[in-house]
Amino acid sequence: MRLLPRPSTVSLSVWAGVMLCLINPLTAAPQTLQEVSELLQAPVSQANQKQVLEFFKKKYQKEKDLTKGDQKYLIQKTDDGGGYAGWFFKAQPGDQVVIFAEKGRSWPMIELGNTGYFARVERFPNFSSVHYRYDVNGDRLPAGKNSRFGFESYEWKPESVKQPGVPEGTLTKMPAFESQKHYPGTVRDWWVYVPAQYKDSQTPAKLIVFADGGGYCHNEGNATIVLDNLIHAKKIPVTIAVFINPGVFPAGTKGKQEVRNRSNEYDTCTAQYATFLDEEMLPVVRKEYRISDKPEDHIFCGASSGGSCAFTAAWHRNDLFGKVISFVGSFCDFRGIDDYPSREKNTLPLDQFGPWKTAHDYPGLIRKQYPQKKIKVFLQDGDNDLDNKLGNWFLNNERMAAALAYSGYEYWFVEGHGMHSSRHGKAVLPEALVWIWQSDSEK
Repeated sequence: MRLLPRPSTVSLSVWAGVMLCLINPLTAAPQTLQEVSELLQAPVSQANQKQVLEFFKKKYQKEKDLTKGDQKYLIQKTDDGGGYAGWFFKAQPGDQVVIFAEKGRSWPMIELGNTGYFARVERFPNFSSVHYRYDVNGDRLPAGKNSRFGFESYEWKPESVKQPGVPEGTLTKMPAFESQKHYPGTVRDWWVYVPAQYKDSQTPAKLIVFADGGGYCHNEGNATIVLDNLIHAKKIPVTIAVFINPGVFPAGTKGKQEVRNRSNEYDTCTAQYATFLDEEMLPVVRKEYRISDKPEDHIFCGASSGGSCAFTAAWHRNDLFGKVISFVGSFCDFRGIDDYPSREKNTLPLDQFGPWKTAHDYPGLIRKQYPQKKIKVFLQDGDNDLDNKLGNWFLNNERMAAALAYSGYEYWFVEGHGMHSSRHGKAVLPEALVWIWQSDSEK
């Protein structure tokens, strides 16, 4: 029997080191941002830098230019509602690259060797957002279209989930609608929801219109489920819902993309969109169903520009809409820099400036309007909403709430910590609907 030589202390140490490398997950190629974050913990070894570089290069292999700062961040969500965010940037070897964000936050990027590639991974909690820009040697780059992200997680209330024994209404996708008068050439998808209780109702149904409608009648937080549950529980009246998407101009020739008309419809603060609904789309619904003709029986609901559009419709066509539900409403200044009247160039007549130019003007108009208009308003926004050249969304929703309070309007402003999305709004939709249908005598 041949005896193997007794291993020395040195060989045992080497063997142990080899085994440690095999079982240590950080020596394997990183697969997640969490693993990359661990590799970037100081001090960062050359081996770790090489692994991080290979990880990001693989993720960004289709990006042609990483020097402009318009590439998309990487996101990995965690079970607590937060997550990891990763950035990757190309500059010159030895440059100083820093990520700057609102609220005084900044994160120096780590150069990966002497390659000119820089990386950073940060962990963020639930209800946090980042609007960032890259800074190279003190020169702040412009914000790109992908330069913001956030984390938010809200639980659905029972009314937002299908409940046993609750009769379901009918959601019908209507034929694509082509505008002939107010937005000629645009085509849009739309749906009509009719509750199961409508057929037994002795009175005309109430009406709710949803801007960006496709996002409200499908997926999580589905408004049709909310309506089913609330109508069945007799917490709100029998209500027909119309879900309308913004119009698009179809591609004219092969190879050309369609043109979205959303901003023109939602951010133009005139009566045009409400009148378009009144004269072109709603007659199709009125012809088929008995709907109350009272403005106080009509709600307009929307998020972002759809939220400000809802208020615009009620403000300019108070004979049509008496109730507004606005989620993360865009009550901001959408004017171009050359679109302001001045002493040097009166580009707009002074009597036309303000009242219908941008939703940023509404707080001032609300304060000055007498007598007040018959509008009941529900507002929702989070303090992690957008903050950019058009304005600060949360502050402008606060301005709206303050103006409504000053002028004696009936309103409710729900504040949260979410970002610019309809997630929080959809989560509180059941409460919003119950409140907005509540009459003074029921309080």
